[in-house]
Amino acid sequence: MRALAALVLGLTAFAATGGPASSQTLRTMLTSDIRGVMPGRSPDTATGSVLQNIYEGLVAWRADGSVAPMLAEKIDTSADGRTYVFTLRDGITFHNGAPLTAKEVVWTWERFLDPKSAWPCRGAFNGTNATKIESVKALDDHRVEFQLAEPSGSFLSAMARADCDSTGIAHPDAVDANGNWATAIGTGPFRMTEWRKGQFIELTKFADYKSRTEPADGLSGAKEAKLEKVRITLIPDAQVAKLGILQGQLDLWTDVDAASIKDLASDRNVTVVTTPVAGIYTIPLQSRDPMLADPRIRQAISHAIDRSSLAKAVLDDDSIASASLIPLTSKYYGKVQRSGAEYDPDKARALIKASGYKGERIVLITSKASPVMGDTAIYLQSMLQAVGLNVDVEILEFATQFERFYSGRYQMMVWNLTPYLDPLFIIERFTGDKGRQADKVWDSPTSKELLKKLVLADENQDKQALYDELHRLQMEEAPLVVWGTRATTVAFRKSVTGFQSWAGQKPRYWNVSVAR
Repeated sequence: MRALAALVLGLTAFAATGGPASSQTLRTMLTSDIRGVMPGRSPDTATGSVLQNIYEGLVAWRADGSVAPMLAEKIDTSADGRTYVFTLRDGITFHNGAPLTAKEVVWTWERFLDPKSAWPCRGAFNGTNATKIESVKALDDHRVEFQLAEPSGSFLSAMARADCDSTGIAHPDAVDANGNWATAIGTGPFRMTEWRKGQFIELTKFADYKSRTEPADGLSGAKEAKLEKVRITLIPDAQVAKLGILQGQLDLWTDVDAASIKDLASDRNVTVVTTPVAGIYTIPLQSRDPMLADPRIRQAISHAIDRSSLAKAVLDDDSIASASLIPLTSKYYGKVQRSGAEYDPDKARALIKASGYKGERIVLITSKASPVMGDTAIYLQSMLQAVGLNVDVEILEFATQFERFYSGRYQMMVWNLTPYLDPLFIIERFTGDKGRQADKVWDSPTSKELLKKLVLADENQDKQALYDELHRLQMEEAPLVVWGTRATTVAFRKSVTGFQSWAGQKPRYWNVSVAR
């Protein structure tokens, strides 16, 4: 009875914040609030889901991970590969009505590269992983020059990173007198008109948006804001979200939990689509922790996990099971990536015995940011206990888990990695010097050298051999466990047209309409 009352109360609160269901208002939801409005400030899915509809960068990823111009009309590269000149498109305006010029591009990038700004994507541009921006300057109102210390074949792809919100260009008015990021002012098809923290976010069509003319592709190409508004309500309870869709109080649910799929799919007014995405399900292992410093323990953890059974139990889909850092969606997922880390509990027990492990407690951290994270931890605990590891689960608020990951203060952790259409940045996300970046997971000399080769490789170079070598090294060193390629299930009312689930996962509200 209490559960039913809670569901009714949740839907009532949702309806109260949802506003009138106008013919061109899309009503959708998130399970957790966004973490800020600075582009690239937080790589979590919720924040990116909102900000990618507000900000645009000089370039953007196509669906296949290749790079396309966005705010740039053209890109000129010097013969030595160290200088990039971006010519801006004419007629682009910010949400506050100001024109886009080279001045705002320089201002944004100076904020990004300032160590005081705590921008998590800085490591991709400050020399930490080979690519280093030496200077950014305006040549005139329409041209911006980036000078690199050394040539970098991955520079443009790094700029397009979706977890960095495509390094979106913002207007200086977004920052208050104290230098804090106070509001979101971009050039995208939607502008943020209200953010009531803990309740809802409202996006409104940007009437002066100037779309590109190329076909829509990933985060690039034509973007038309057909919707007048997008109302994003915070609904952490999956049962409330399911009822919202079934009763017509929600139009779109972009990350459906596995337990709700059958009920939604059986409703003739609802469309349900499941799509593999370019992210991975991982368990980072802290190699600097005394319990996990021995690679035999880490290898044992990997062999103790039945990935197919885990994927079936958590997601009802064993087709996404994988041990590779390279997602199934990538052209670089091949024969080598399908090998290694076989489920072998006897081998796991032998490795544990050889390591001298004596039953010490190991803590597996998770959160309830999504049902998958909590469920994964419970099934993993059972599998690891079955081979003799004394594993306890600790459930944290996601904000606390986020801080623990970035400070490196954990033993094991359930960590679902946001999609990277270019798999280089999955490797980069986890690989690096822990002494300089506490959030790095894999810091062996060989892994860092292979990452450097990938970063410097020409954009058109076939990198399969490098990815194959990295996979073999991952199996040997076991810095983390990968148990699958991420998949996302979306559900939307039949009244919604134009919405497409895709490998980038985060919802694109452009080119979407709703009829009532």
